[in-house]
Amino acid sequence: METGRQETDMEVSSDMIGDFIVIKSCEPCTRKNTPSKATIVCITCKEYLCEPCRNIHIIYNRGKHDTAVIGNPNSAPVVLMMKGMDICRDHDKNIKFFCEDHSKLCCSTCAFIHRKCDNVNELASLSSQEELELQELKNMLLKLKTEISSIMEGCKLSEDALSETNAHFPKQFDELKERFIEIFDKAKKNISDEVDNFESEEVKLLGEWNKASSKVNEDINHLLQVSSVLVEHGTPQQKYIITIRIKEKIQDIEIDITEQRNKYITSNVSLEFSKQLVSLLREEEDIATLKVERQFTHKDVVQPHPKKTQETSQIKQGTTELNKATAQLAPIKPVLMELLVSVDIKQTGDDGKRPRITGLDFLPDGRLVVVDNMNGKCILMNDQLQRKGTPYKFNTVPFDVVCLSQGELAVTMSDKTVCLLTLTPDNAICLIRKIYTSTRVFSICCMNPTNMVVSTYDDLRPVRIITQAGKESDFDHVPFPKKEYKHEESKCTYVPSKNTLVLTDRFAHTVYMYDTVKGTSRAITHDNIKQPIRPCIGPDDTVLVCSGAKNSIVRLTVEGEILDTYSLDMEWPYALCMNKDGNRLAVSAGSAIGIRKLRIYNLS
Repeated sequence: METGRQETDMEVSSDMIGDFIVIKSCEPCTRKNTPSKATIVCITCKEYLCEPCRNIHIIYNRGKHDTAVIGNPNSAPVVLMMKGMDICRDHDKNIKFFCEDHSKLCCSTCAFIHRKCDNVNELASLSSQEELELQELKNMLLKLKTEISSIMEGCKLSEDALSETNAHFPKQFDELKERFIEIFDKAKKNISDEVDNFESEEVKLLGEWNKASSKVNEDINHLLQVSSVLVEHGTPQQKYIITIRIKEKIQDIEIDITEQRNKYITSNVSLEFSKQLVSLLREEEDIATLKVERQFTHKDVVQPHPKKTQETSQIKQGTTELNKATAQLAPIKPVLMELLVSVDIKQTGDDGKRPRITGLDFLPDGRLVVVDNMNGKCILMNDQLQRKGTPYKFNTVPFDVVCLSQGELAVTMSDKTVCLLTLTPDNAICLIRKIYTSTRVFSICCMNPTNMVVSTYDDLRPVRIITQAGKESDFDHVPFPKKEYKHEESKCTYVPSKNTLVLTDRFAHTVYMYDTVKGTSRAITHDNIKQPIRPCIGPDDTVLVCSGAKNSIVRLTVEGEILDTYSLDMEWPYALCMNKDGNRLAVSAGSAIGIRKLRIYNLS
């Protein structure tokens, strides 16, 4: 152990830059306790020398030595400001020694305490090779400085981005609010127009019925007046004649009254908002939520010591966004189908042919109305698929049926007509009137309380709109394919809450979805969709389509995403409908030679 060296204020010079100021001393002289100023540096050995020591250094150290003059030897020395790092923390004295056994910097007092250690060296005697390690540590500090600067810069950028994002939230709310107001104003105008049209048509119908009833009332008053006079003043012959005439007239009047009663319908008009809107209003305070995502990323930093590894983690703040209220509305849920009732459609005594159900729809009270295409009948059934009342017999071939209200039906016919029917309290089905169409129509569904949507065949307009008053119009902004469908090649349905028209192309194995407001379209093809026939509205405003060649039903969103496929234990599903509550599905199926079935499924 080396001890007893005199303390000196001279320090070995260093290349460190900053507030540390260097005194250039001759290192050999310093080790001999005869410090002198260095005027030469050996570049090869990296050692500072005075002129006398230079000659000894070159003579006694082997190899070639490159030397360089250190500036002006008479220049004033610069004081090195170590900022207290050269002072012992325990004894407040200058550090002069290093105990390698304990890796501790020592002052003279510490050196005395460590006198029994094997390796306590005076700093002045240490090799200048420490300069290389110091340079490496300096470079590592610079890398660490770069790392921490990057983190600080990232924090500042995240703070700025957070402020900018937060400032945008009110604008998002305002934009969404304006959009809702725009939608409500548009819906209000559409409803007002529909109300005006419905009222106009209803008033017209009521006027016609009232006029006909007034004519019957006039006839009755006239007969009462004549009979009153003849009862008091008429001859027996006159009384006999008027008696016969009144009997005849009463028969005509009873027929007129019965017809007027069958025609007369009381319309109950109400406003029904979409399920999504009602669900949104129930949310109240949860209409919007703040979504925050934080992602932690780790990366290795430079190693400050070969035996040690330090890691630093930088927090990356994820973007924060406002969940749009529309994304919170009525999530699409999976649906299970459970068979409730199944019957085989068989020929009965009053059927001339094997029955074939080509159209069906639920009444609001759960009863089912079906159309037997082969026997020209409209039949009422209960929830157990048992016939109720007396079927209505058509003179021509019926195709499809839709329920317009609690007791009113519309049936498409082969003779370019739509028959409007009504149900009496005793389950009788009566004809109200016929709507004559300009084209051949097949499937039919409701668009709103006054308008119906029908598919066509043998016409370049595959879908048309018909009011209950008989006025026809087209979907002007819908890009229909330029194709003339034949009989049973295409059918349609309409999803009012989505403004979406659904059209099937049977032999192209395609289902088209048309946004009637935006004028956009999607063509959906899939391995599970083969010979799609009849579509209908499904749960959560999805679409159900009969995939005839696959003996299944496919459930899709109006955006065209396949949600479910339900295999059916019956051949060629042909027609289907869902009840108002969305928990019952009726399906008819059957091939030309196979068993024809009618079933009701529970949807859960």
